[in-house]
Amino acid sequence: MFKDRKFYTLSDIKKHLIFTPLIFVFIIAVLSIIITILSLEFKKSNEISLLIQEDSFQKEKILNQFIDDIKFNASSSFDNEETSLREAVISLYGFISYMDKQIDESQINRKITELEEISGFDFVLFKKDSDEILHGIQIIDYLKSITDTSLEIKNFRHHMLRNISYIGVDNLIYWIDKQKRKIRLSYFKLLDKQGLYLGAFSKIDDMKDTTRRVIQNSIVQKSKYYNDSYFWFYDYDLGYVFNYYNKGQKLDAKYILEKDRLNSSNVILKKYRQKEIQEESVNTYNFIKYNFLVSIKSNFLASKSVDIEHEYNSKLSISIAIISLIALFLVVASSLFAKFINKIIYRYNKRLETKNIMYKKWKERYELAIIASNDGLWDIDLKSNHIYFSKKWLDMFGYKDGDINKLDEWFDLIHKDDVLEVRRKFENHLNGITEHFICEYRIRNSANKYKWILVRGKAFYDANHKRMLMMSMDIEQRKKLTKELQYVDLLVEYGKIVIFKCKNDEELTIEYISKSINSYGYIPDDFERGRVKYFDFVYEEDTKVLLEDLKLAMKNDDKSFTKVHRVKDKNGEIRWVFNRTIFLKDDFGNVTHLYGYISDITQMKLTEEQLKEKINEEVEKNTQKDRILVHQSKLAAMGEMLGNIAHQWRQPLNNINLLVHFIRDSYGTLSKEHIDEVVKDAKLQIEYMSQTIDDFRNFYQPNKDKIRFYLKESIEDCAKIIETQLEKSKLSLKIKGDKVSLFNYKNEFQQVILNILNNANDAAIIKKKTKEFSPWINVDIEKNRDSVEIKISNNCGEIPENIIDRIFEPYFTTKFENQGTGIGLYMAKTIIEKNMLGEILVKNINGGVMFIIVLPL
Repeated sequence: MFKDRKFYTLSDIKKHLIFTPLIFVFIIAVLSIIITILSLEFKKSNEISLLIQEDSFQKEKILNQFIDDIKFNASSSFDNEETSLREAVISLYGFISYMDKQIDESQINRKITELEEISGFDFVLFKKDSDEILHGIQIIDYLKSITDTSLEIKNFRHHMLRNISYIGVDNLIYWIDKQKRKIRLSYFKLLDKQGLYLGAFSKIDDMKDTTRRVIQNSIVQKSKYYNDSYFWFYDYDLGYVFNYYNKGQKLDAKYILEKDRLNSSNVILKKYRQKEIQEESVNTYNFIKYNFLVSIKSNFLASKSVDIEHEYNSKLSISIAIISLIALFLVVASSLFAKFINKIIYRYNKRLETKNIMYKKWKERYELAIIASNDGLWDIDLKSNHIYFSKKWLDMFGYKDGDINKLDEWFDLIHKDDVLEVRRKFENHLNGITEHFICEYRIRNSANKYKWILVRGKAFYDANHKRMLMMSMDIEQRKKLTKELQYVDLLVEYGKIVIFKCKNDEELTIEYISKSINSYGYIPDDFERGRVKYFDFVYEEDTKVLLEDLKLAMKNDDKSFTKVHRVKDKNGEIRWVFNRTIFLKDDFGNVTHLYGYISDITQMKLTEEQLKEKINEEVEKNTQKDRILVHQSKLAAMGEMLGNIAHQWRQPLNNINLLVHFIRDSYGTLSKEHIDEVVKDAKLQIEYMSQTIDDFRNFYQPNKDKIRFYLKESIEDCAKIIETQLEKSKLSLKIKGDKVSLFNYKNEFQQVILNILNNANDAAIIKKKTKEFSPWINVDIEKNRDSVEIKISNNCGEIPENIIDRIFEPYFTTKFENQGTGIGLYMAKTIIEKNMLGEILVKNINGGVMFIIVLPL
């Protein structure tokens, strides 16, 4: 049947017409059943996979909502505590304020005792000018246990009362017992008339108990909201599970593991109980620091999987039945059709001889058409690699007959950038990979210039010949035009002019838009795929006028249309553009398309009033973003500012104090030069204190100016300011590295450097109390390709690993006796990362600490 060169008779054709369709139908039916089974199986797997993803997404979403509610409710309990604490202090403040200057301590103590019984708070009352505690001495002593200080009780009371009067007046202070994970709040006010400080401490609040209580109070109620899902809670430490069966029961974890071995939640409980899993999944949320676990259980997946399996079986049965019926119909139809074809084959065979005669005539006409065409023809003998060119081909490139004879000579004429591609396509065609040889390339003419041509050809094989007939068409003008259009396209796409083409319909549907639309925040696909309409881009107030003017221009049969109007970029910002459009018409004079460009002229159109309006809008946006933060910190903002300034003033004041004592002790022996030098140093310290106020004031202002400055010189200026302090602690400072200039906020950068240097000096003083050593600070400045790295290292002691990750938190400090506020490093991180768009890191080195500051150039 499949032998080469077999001649089929009419009898063979009849047999094939009868039996071949039957075999074909049988094979197709079997393949269809197999494909249907595989397709339905694939679809079932996809549906189950999507169902699993949907179940995971829903459980994760529901669980995250529940966790957010828990955290919010836990935080709300502290908000209520803060309000009650202030009200209690203000109530007692008002009571004492109305007394005469002569204070009745017994009457005040009775009032305090009464308020303590009602509110549950512990009150503290001490004198302003001395350390005498009139009430609440046991609370002050309690603070010594949570601060872990080595001071004697008397000295501790002195320092603690000074610290409270310094940073705690009219401010809430959080007192945290880290080991027991408990927290207390305090709030103090100054009775200036009576010379007293009055304050109160909230009751001890256990964060773990609060969170456990919030979870248990809400877990049953929240579970009622979902038909197929509910939450359960596991307490690691207490070893019980709550709401495991959605009945609000508290059960022992061991009991559940032994009784309910096949439950999916049992697997989760077992792994968490054995501490094999510490991270959260879509089914669980792990409160690591409290040893709590909240999980969600759902029956949604099991019920839906059964429905999908039943649906799959039904579709498979129906599909097999349909395929069988279609196969039966095709068998009958093919048999009838074969009989009909066999009747007409004989008649058709008689007509073939007549058509063969006609084919010869058509061949002659085709040869004449080739001769009359404008294409250059050539023939390649693939056995001898000899080429025969027509006169038209030779004239096209200026060659004479005999100039090019071999195949390699033809390849030598092809441009070096095109020859590899031509050879590849030539070999692919000869190897039977492609049916025709079609290629565009450049070929050198007799004037030693290259010309673009399109070549089409086909190889022919028989017993005696192996040839390839080729046809060449001159496409030089088309290529030049295409190249020029590409240059224009590149010029536009990376400029501010946007070219567009749209249909003349109601929505002006965009068919093409240049890549320069990126300058407005869009991409061409947004318009060409219809995600963004033409009039979505136009500002709403200008849409109606623009549409009316367009219609009027087309009605007046204008050739083009120009208009200045407003548009909106993707961020909603309004811009002014100049729009010039031409109208493309069909053969009947109807406008079918609009082709034009828009150019951004916003800077030309914005007036002073519009600029003010834009500024006001931006200020309002920023105000809205910060409103929540302002609401939460409005009472503490001024205290934070004063704390920052005081933190930076403390050392200059100490330096000035040393200078004053130096003048007093050296009075009568100082020369005029020494006095001038001391006065100059004192003036420098005072100027720094004044500059500190300006710097912190500028930090809180939204508009700050950047300047270009040298990092090394700026750091050296900081060293001069604290030179006296460094000499006192015998701390050596070395600054080395590249001379790098930076365009950024110089004053704020110096605040960061001063804070780090002061902290190192404080650490050196503390370390010298326990160990004799030679303290040093090294500052290295290294310039990278697009950033600069400042490394500030010292040997003044390492930071404990359990607190190194928290040193940048606001108000985090362990230096109560040194009057530390915990603001310095927090402000340093804010300045570097928020204002200067850089990064600040810290790590321990051998015997000390290294701060790494990375800033963009």
